[in-house]
Amino acid sequence: MQATLCIGYDVESDNARTTGLFIAAMTRVHEARGVPCTLFLKGKTLEKSAKHIKRLVGNPLFDLQQHTYSHLVFKRIECYCYRGKEIYGKDEPIDAIQKEVEKASQACQKKLGFRPIGMTTPFAFYKGLTDRPDILKVLHDAGIRFTRSWGRNEEGYNPVPLDVQPFFYDEQGFPDMLECPANGWQDCIWRQEHGYKNRWDEKFNADLDEAAARGRYICLCQHDWSSIQEDPQMAMTAAIIDHARAAGARILSYKALYEEKMKERAK
Repeated sequence: MQATLCIGYDVESDNARTTGLFIAAMTRVHEARGVPCTLFLKGKTLEKSAKHIKRLVGNPLFDLQQHTYSHLVFKRIECYCYRGKEIYGKDEPIDAIQKEVEKASQACQKKLGFRPIGMTTPFAFYKGLTDRPDILKVLHDAGIRFTRSWGRNEEGYNPVPLDVQPFFYDEQGFPDMLECPANGWQDCIWRQEHGYKNRWDEKFNADLDEAAARGRYICLCQHDWSSIQEDPQMAMTAAIIDHARAAGARILSYKALYEEKMKERAK
């Protein structure tokens, strides 16, 4: 079986210049290779950087989805990492989550002309939203049909085992909602621990080789601000894409993966 690489960027910087530089570099890398990706847009970032992001609308290489409005962390996270124990966020009231999600979708409608059907949850969680059908209902009611919310291991950190693969939220009562886990390492987590000048692409490509050998899905989770830090032209991202192609992996947007999984389910 052929491996599948899904590339998803969390676009979340509060600095419009940072987002603009990222969009320019990312566009060059992807258009030069004809390779698709998904951009998960924080509502506030979209409002500040709409002139940069609007350029992507209608381009089939760029799938635009949402990343909440203000980067609200839905659930309390206990993280055990090289710095020790850290706590992120808290268990937010369900009405606050609903407002956050809806406000982000409204920002996409106003600035880009459509409501998104996909979301990456800020920070991501161990086991995603499998324990919170109430949150899944909020997302489903808002039109969200695929999520990238499983992005931590049992220690609340990274890496997420490669064996964590896409699945539908059947057991939670949402058979048309797909979880697309951020398995492996998120770029900013690995680079914060190992240094932004170290070769993130080499680490990711080692995981990609394992995915290719096993015919598995693997997620490349990067961010606007981190993708260009110490790598303004995104040369490491380009190297990852080139390596994926050489390894025989196919590269899909998250929306394309969702549509494919839904067709398979309908058979």
